[in-house]
Amino acid sequence: MRQKLVVYSDKVEVVEHPCVVVKESVLVKPIYVYLGELERHLLEGSLPSTRPVVLGGSGVVRVVEVQGGETELTGRVYTVTPIGPRGLLGYEEDGLLGNFVSISRSYLDDLLVDPRPIDAVRPLVKHAYSLVTKVSEPVLIEGCNLLGIAAGLILRYMGVEALFYCEQRVRLALQYGFNVYKHISELATRWSTVILTGINQSVKYKLLQRLTANTVVISPLSTTSWIPITPHGGEARILIPRGGEAIEHSIMRKVLDDLSRGLKVLEIDDVKSVLGLLPPRGLGVIVSLRRD
Repeated sequence: MRQKLVVYSDKVEVVEHPCVVVKESVLVKPIYVYLGELERHLLEGSLPSTRPVVLGGSGVVRVVEVQGGETELTGRVYTVTPIGPRGLLGYEEDGLLGNFVSISRSYLDDLLVDPRPIDAVRPLVKHAYSLVTKVSEPVLIEGCNLLGIAAGLILRYMGVEALFYCEQRVRLALQYGFNVYKHISELATRWSTVILTGINQSVKYKLLQRLTANTVVISPLSTTSWIPITPHGGEARILIPRGGEAIEHSIMRKVLDDLSRGLKVLEIDDVKSVLGLLPPRGLGVIVSLRRD
């Protein structure tokens, strides 16, 4: 049984092994894999890669084999979160884009009975919920990406209408009816909560230099490693939620339904076909690997 992996290292290529190489404790068969902003920034060169890495951080997998116990997981279907104690899957750790991959047990998330393609972004919606649980109005979300839009939709269903700041891909938030600022001069300077979801470091630097916020919420998926300290004075809370929190079922269903309008689902026969889909456009693409 040959193993085929989509690997990024200065360029994207399919790496084949004559047999399945198992590096981690859980061998899985990917069913659905989401490709979005992280992959786009990697491939465009705006996010430096420290080593060759298998792409795809969020998705749905079937467990094939488990080493060192927990054999009851075998055969079950789980969502996979990109956020874990060892770093971001698909960036700092090898991801899901292959016909068989091995991952750490810590990245398995929710058990699924009847998986759908849209479940590939379920872990991202859970993480978006963790970003908004402690916000107060007015709320500014930086980043017109799937994570930022999911956070905005969750807040909307909680009765809070967030504003967005995006210098690129403004249309993605506009199509969901959000108010979007594109030029920093248009923004008020004082906010109760600012949520950082985008990867572009210069945008975040410029934003936080100009604004004063009571709370700054930073997603690990934004790969933010530092923020500027402004001379304005005062105090600010910095929150970095690293996991996904339990979210009300009705809100999860509504947000997944909303996001499905902006996502493409493509079924492929061979992982090599993924190369033609990269870098992903819009909110991203969900790749169905059921046939491979």
